Amino acid sequence: MPEPPPHAQRRGRSPAPTQDPQGRREAERYEKPIGSREMILGLLAAADGPLPIEVIAGQLGIDDDERREALGFRLRAMLRDGQLLQNRKGGFVPAQAVDLVPGVVIANPDGYGFLKPDTGHGEDLFLPPAEMRKVMHGDRVLASITGIDRRGRREGGIVEVLERRLSRLIGRYETRAGIGFVIPDDRRIQQDILIPPDARGEASNGQLVVAQITEMPDGKHAPIGRVLTVLGDRLTASLAVQAAIHGHDIPHEFPPEVLRDAAAIPIEVDATAANGRVDLRRIPLVTIDGEDAKDFDDAVYCEPNREGFRLIVAIADVSAYVKPGTALDDEAQKRATSVYFPGFVVPMLPETLSNGICSLKPRVDRLCFVCDMQVDRKGQVTASKFYEAVMHSHARLTYTQVWSAIGDGITDEAREDAHQRIGGLLRNIEHLHDLFEVLVRAREKRGAIEFESSEVRFVLGPQGEVSEAGMIQRNDAHKLIEECMIAANVEAAKFLLAAEIPAPYRVHERPPEAKYADLQEFLKEFNLRMPPWPKVEPRDFTQLLKKIRERPDAALLESVLLRSQSLAVYAPGNVGHFGLALEAYAHFTSPIRRYPDLLVHRAIKHALSGARPEKFKYSPSAMAQLSLQCSERSRRADEAAREVDERYRAAWMEQHVGGRFDGAISGVTSFGLFVELDGSKVNGLVHVTQLPNDFYHFDPIRKTLSGDRRGKEYRLGDRVSIIVMKASVEDRRIDFKLAEDAGVPALPPRGQPAKRKKLPY
Repeated sequence: MPEPPPHAQRRGRSPAPTQDPQGRREAERYEKPIGSREMILGLLAAADGPLPIEVIAGQLGIDDDERREALGFRLRAMLRDGQLLQNRKGGFVPAQAVDLVPGVVIANPDGYGFLKPDTGHGEDLFLPPAEMRKVMHGDRVLASITGIDRRGRREGGIVEVLERRLSRLIGRYETRAGIGFVIPDDRRIQQDILIPPDARGEASNGQLVVAQITEMPDGKHAPIGRVLTVLGDRLTASLAVQAAIHGHDIPHEFPPEVLRDAAAIPIEVDATAANGRVDLRRIPLVTIDGEDAKDFDDAVYCEPNREGFRLIVAIADVSAYVKPGTALDDEAQKRATSVYFPGFVVPMLPETLSNGICSLKPRVDRLCFVCDMQVDRKGQVTASKFYEAVMHSHARLTYTQVWSAIGDGITDEAREDAHQRIGGLLRNIEHLHDLFEVLVRAREKRGAIEFESSEVRFVLGPQGEVSEAGMIQRNDAHKLIEECMIAANVEAAKFLLAAEIPAPYRVHERPPEAKYADLQEFLKEFNLRMPPWPKVEPRDFTQLLKKIRERPDAALLESVLLRSQSLAVYAPGNVGHFGLALEAYAHFTSPIRRYPDLLVHRAIKHALSGARPEKFKYSPSAMAQLSLQCSERSRRADEAAREVDERYRAAWMEQHVGGRFDGAISGVTSFGLFVELDGSKVNGLVHVTQLPNDFYHFDPIRKTLSGDRRGKEYRLGDRVSIIVMKASVEDRRIDFKLAEDAGVPALPPRGQPAKRKKLPY
């Protein structure tokens, strides 16, 4: 490598390292290597100050235009990923060297915000309103720590915007003194969007619109945009999904080149594609999913043997069709996940793949990637192997059918009907259920947290109105498949750890210490306790959940315990999964709808090929960036689905204004009570003005609202009866008042069971 330029030597810089720590990997990937990210970071860390690209090129021995251009691309990518910072003179410096924190901006409707560090570790940085005027919710930035505020929080300042995440939104178009604005529907977007006269389109004052942001805020100027679509005068349930897609900037149209890639893939598995694969077509694998499922990721088979059980989990082999570097893969990476709404899905892959050649449909050949396991009688996987195979699903079964065949409390008529539908596969289903009972005992032994999750299912009528709403209860059929998938995911994680291949692990850390402290204070009000934070284990949550399950306030307590948990994320470093009480976990079982699963498949296949880890297409730093992106896209999908859920709940309650319902106080604030209704889990606000006339004091520690004169005290978990006053789809708000004010007798005192009124759904 040539000597560094003279001016670099005169400034006293250390010469560049002569050997790239990732040189072999770079040489295998590129015909003309330019130096890995690790080498560039090391070079800049050893320098006396920021280096311009000319000096970096000289120290790397780059003296031709092609490699210089490649170096420019790499430096820009490192800027985008928050690894580097560039000063006004064009010099580059490692972000860590100047104590800058890369992360995502989380805005608060009250004007301030927080920076959530990319690392996922450490406390969030508080961003005061002046800093928030430079950015928008969801932006990825570099921030410096500017001090500690009076509440003891680390305070940050925005140094650089790495990536603008928000490009479009929904809001109401208004004119003020002849100037057009869009007021965002999402209150976390704290700045109105200025709309020039020639960019208003067909929008009229007061209408709901979709706006594209064309110029971002900079602290001095407001964001500028243009109207793309007019939604109408008011937001209805029928527009809720469209509003969420636009409001969360979810890609929902496939570019032409992606559709061309998908159309070029054969719609059937031919003999050539099956060559060299293990033939499982005679194995009676089956899929078990919900009634409305269309993309079938997984199929299962179980048979007992002397050691316990053989469990085969066959997963759609998406990696056989979606190749790195193609437009199809680029789009899948961009989306990172399918987004599910009631009756509608925004898929990660085009339908010809997700519902076609990749989907494990019954009675057709499909390529699959298999985790083949031996499980002993204690529920421990004693051996496993991964291999590519070709399969032929013997049936598409639903959770309802399987539960009717094996569940408790099923009528003879329903059971007989299920047995007829399942036919000769019934024995295989019974074997799966036998294995499930073994796996459940193993789960209980290790202390995994078991939340009784349920969801509301909405049905829309012909005009887009919410015509039905009811709870979907999970049964053993759901849990059976879940346990099989968990077993395969654990084996995938163990395999990757042993192979030392970069991959996205699904990690879930213990509850944040501050959240756990709040939980402890909350539990004191119910005479419950948990171990100190350093000693808490998953089984402690499990034991408490069992203890409270028969209490009338069990649903509330369980929801609070759930909210105390950390958020599960994708990360290149394994730290285990707290909630499942597992030392290692990776998503392997849903590559049709989750990009991390596709990355896991590629990583396992790379190891199975016998290739060295350093030859894998994805470097550790690239995998870290992909893991972060997948985590963010997953959160975006969850937020969009939650928004639609809230709007549908409001639309449903609009039809029941004036109706009476029973529920429990799920939140206490200085301005009123939040009440969660039985059955539907709808949450609404009883504003303090709707409480019996009194002077109320809020206790933030005990979470109580107490009246001075009457001595009435409202606490979390108290049983109440309410009247629905108002519901707004647009505001996602439901207002209640206590039924006692309407002359309805008070419910029994706290801790005594209340007679539940049957809901009209």
